[in-house]
Amino acid sequence: MAQRPRNASTQIPSVRQDNSRPFLTQKVVLSSLHAQQVFDRGYEMCANALFSLSVVLRFIGTEVQAQEVDALVDSLIDQTLEDLRRESLRLGEVAESNGIETAIGYTSAKAVEAQITSPRAIRYLAIIREFDGLLAQMDALWLSSVITDSQYARGVYEWKRRILRLAGQIRQIASRAVLAARRKEAGEMAVDLSEPTVVAAGDVAAEAAYGGKLANG
Repeated sequence: MAQRPRNASTQIPSVRQDNSRPFLTQKVVLSSLHAQQVFDRGYEMCANALFSLSVVLRFIGTEVQAQEVDALVDSLIDQTLEDLRRESLRLGEVAESNGIETAIGYTSAKAVEAQITSPRAIRYLAIIREFDGLLAQMDALWLSSVITDSQYARGVYEWKRRILRLAGQIRQIASRAVLAARRKEAGEMAVDLSEPTVVAAGDVAAEAAYGGKLANG
């Protein structure tokens, strides 16, 4: 399969795209248009950010700093997956109570190939897959008139926005964490020791978290 052209907006400033990186290829079939769109718009951006956190931040910062930011990102990913699975269970109970068959078909299911460049990238891909499964349940309930057009549209919009915002939030966290670590590194290497360090040793994760709040706000 031909590689999709890279969009400049998906790149993290600290990640050189011409550098050779290891990757695994994960083939996934996404049935719904909305999951396909989330993959196209959010996956590469998020994967680049997660690579930056897993690899780049550890080169220019400390392991302690990297672990602090990792914990922040893991919490965001875990919460989204947990909420998706909880909603999937709820919709499954609604379908069962109404005698609805959730095994439905799609006219244009799409096979995609995701490059897994860090362990957390496959977890964001898992979010997209979970979203695709959730949409199948919503579509079945909608086609069976259990949920209204308005309920369906609102549910799709809110989940789609949340998952794409998660990708943007992770990108913002990665960018701010790497920049904070670079400023700290530059401050420590300054010849004039009277110059104050821009970012203190324990502030990299805090600044990254602040960036995440901006992206999420």
